[in-house]
Amino acid sequence: MAVTGTLEQIRAKVRKVTGMLSPNQLSNDDLDDYINDFYLYDFPAHVKTWNLTTALPPIWGPNENLAPGIPFYVFDWNAYTNISPPFYVGGYEIQYFQDQESFFNIFPTRTFRTRLATGDGTPGPYVGTISQTPILTQGIFVSTIDAAGNSLVTSANGAGQFDGTGVVAPTPAGGTVNYITGAVAGLTFTANIAVGEPIWSQTMTYTSGRPQAVLFIDGALFFYPVPDIAYEFSCKVYQVPDTLEAGDQPIIRDWWNLIAYGAALKIFADNMDMESYSKIDPLFNKQLRLVERRTLCQIKNQRVATIYNQSPNARTPFSSTL
Repeated sequence: MAVTGTLEQIRAKVRKVTGMLSPNQLSNDDLDDYINDFYLYDFPAHVKTWNLTTALPPIWGPNENLAPGIPFYVFDWNAYTNISPPFYVGGYEIQYFQDQESFFNIFPTRTFRTRLATGDGTPGPYVGTISQTPILTQGIFVSTIDAAGNSLVTSANGAGQFDGTGVVAPTPAGGTVNYITGAVAGLTFTANIAVGEPIWSQTMTYTSGRPQAVLFIDGALFFYPVPDIAYEFSCKVYQVPDTLEAGDQPIIRDWWNLIAYGAALKIFADNMDMESYSKIDPLFNKQLRLVERRTLCQIKNQRVATIYNQSPNARTPFSSTL
């Protein structure tokens, strides 16, 4: 039989290595769980291989477009393990940050406070207008004090609704905000607001345009300036492989030995059979080096960027326009 690295052949090798030749010792379902546990979670951590990278990830939806007025996009950690520059928006490379201090030193955001309404002894509804617009969809907070002296703080969700799904939302019973015009309507609290008590809004406004920079923090990407129209976005990510089912092969067939040894090590570890574990570990590491060699052979074709081999029009940080 030809060696094609199918799930069935990986199973057979794991059984030979572990000595669990019979399904009575380890069922195929449990064995597949060990194999996929290693393939989905351990393999991408062990190996940052060329073959697991892609240049156009559908990070936050069915396409890679940035939407007008939306600066935040959640990174799918279950589909990808890492994200790395260069980043391109509309075909132009943009700056990439992972440190929020550095990012906000260059691209500061300002918070503005507005007296939105005044308490009338009821929970609401209250209406008002925020003067500083447009407003970041995750940058509005409303605060006041109820008739009993308790502090009430709430925020709107991405759809502009004070419905309990905002970033901070323990108190609202309803209400909406228009992020473009600043109009707030139907704002209702769960307690009476004292007569004459101010209801304050704190908001972050923004400048719109083609994004020039992106901050990656807390599992999300924040683009600045906020997109004024839809833009195509691309970067490099390391993807997580798909689960192996009956008849399936790994993305690259010659990974199958490494997957088999990795699954065997997990079985030995769960059974506390450290003697067998120590015997198989060198074989696992040998296969790991063989798998990595394909990537090493690929990246050797291009020199590492330095200040000496980059042209004047090359990418930062080594190029200079002075």
